Amino acid sequence: MTQALFTSMTGLNAGTEQLTVVSDNVANMNTTAYKTSRVDFQDIWYQTKTTGTNSTAVLGGTNPYQIGVGVQCASITKNFAAATTNTTGRNTDLAITGNGWFCVQNSDGQTLLTRDGTFSLDEKGYLCTASGCKVMGMDSITSSTGSTTPIKVPTAIKVIEKPTPKSDFDNMKLGELNNCEQITSGKFGIYDVESGLTFEFELEDLDKDTKVSSLISKLSGLTGTATKVTVDDDGNETEEEVTKSIGELATFESKDGVIEATDSSSEGISFKIIPGGSNFLSQTNLAFVTPDDKVYTSSVMNMSADITEVDDITADTTHLYKSLSFGKDGMLTVTYDDGSVLTVQATEDGTSTFFTYTDAGGIIIEDDVNNSGKASLYVDPNVLTKANMQMQLAKVTNDSGLVAVGNNCYEFGPDSGKVIYTAAGINGTGAIAQGALEASNVDLAQQFANMILAQRLVQANSQVFNSANSMLETLVYLGR
Repeated sequence: MTQALFTSMTGLNAGTEQLTVVSDNVANMNTTAYKTSRVDFQDIWYQTKTTGTNSTAVLGGTNPYQIGVGVQCASITKNFAAATTNTTGRNTDLAITGNGWFCVQNSDGQTLLTRDGTFSLDEKGYLCTASGCKVMGMDSITSSTGSTTPIKVPTAIKVIEKPTPKSDFDNMKLGELNNCEQITSGKFGIYDVESGLTFEFELEDLDKDTKVSSLISKLSGLTGTATKVTVDDDGNETEEEVTKSIGELATFESKDGVIEATDSSSEGISFKIIPGGSNFLSQTNLAFVTPDDKVYTSSVMNMSADITEVDDITADTTHLYKSLSFGKDGMLTVTYDDGSVLTVQATEDGTSTFFTYTDAGGIIIEDDVNNSGKASLYVDPNVLTKANMQMQLAKVTNDSGLVAVGNNCYEFGPDSGKVIYTAAGINGTGAIAQGALEASNVDLAQQFANMILAQRLVQANSQVFNSANSMLETLVYLGR
């Protein structure tokens, strides 16, 4: 009889625990990226009166005779299913549209995981959670070790742009030039003032792998032709083909980031674009530039830039942060007050990233991803590293093994399993959505149903308890 009291007490405790979990779920129904908890019950153990018997030739077998002694909480399980994504319009609000976790670092240097993308910038430009944890950037595309480099917005940078030095410029391929489309083969013209003729020269065998020095060499070896028409006293026209080496009209050489053409004729020259011919003159701008003392200088064909720490906030070389954006891959793009843009991009094979700076004139200057020593863009690591510019996500084998520590964060547990640190959109992780937050996945109707079940569980077991108590009371009265 007394066992019924203790058994019903386990039911009362189970119902109370379930109601406590339901109350926590309901309280967090509007908590960003909150994951619903669920109580799972299981029986405890049994008093075995008999284990049963085998059948014989005369009698059949008997079944076990057991009495259960109640219920216990087997587990409290989190439902980590992604919830709906709500638009906020705030550019530092981020959501993951799929699997994965944001990686953040607390004041103790511990890496925590969160789905709450309510981020903001601190006074130094670091991206932080509402509780002050720094959001981690990505050291490598895929790693088993978490990054220690936080996301950082360079709010002020010093940019010094300059033409690429001749020593590097000569060895650059036409396909690598950052302010010049690939120069094509074909004809171009030079008008000779002395003869009044336009000589046509043809560039051949140019492709993206042709070096600037090879282009200069090809130019220097050209011979051009023009058709000279003479009219005699009777009005009869005679055509004569005239040839000249290009050196009789102009000589070409490379300087820092530019190509210069020097007028070597006696009376002067001008460059002429031939329709359907080479785009050499339009790409270098030699057809449109006004010569300075008979020297035609092209537009800068390859620019290099140094991004360093600001030493004078009022200088023309200082660019101040205007806005930021995150791509689906978690890469940060920063726009400055002059319209210039600094970002990182991934290589075609996706194994590494590189800096890209677009200046106010639209010239794209890129980092050297091959580390060949010919980088057009240098970024001072004291200002910024590539890891500062791309969000790191984590993918956990067993999400349910994570341990909630409050502030919408989780830490790794003994059963959370292997962790892969990676970029958004690869290795099974979702994409980044900017200006949005993940909602709570609490189903309020389900919680109300669970609340009623918990209430009935407590009520029913209290009735059992009262009934057992009444029976014991009756037995006591029998002894009077």
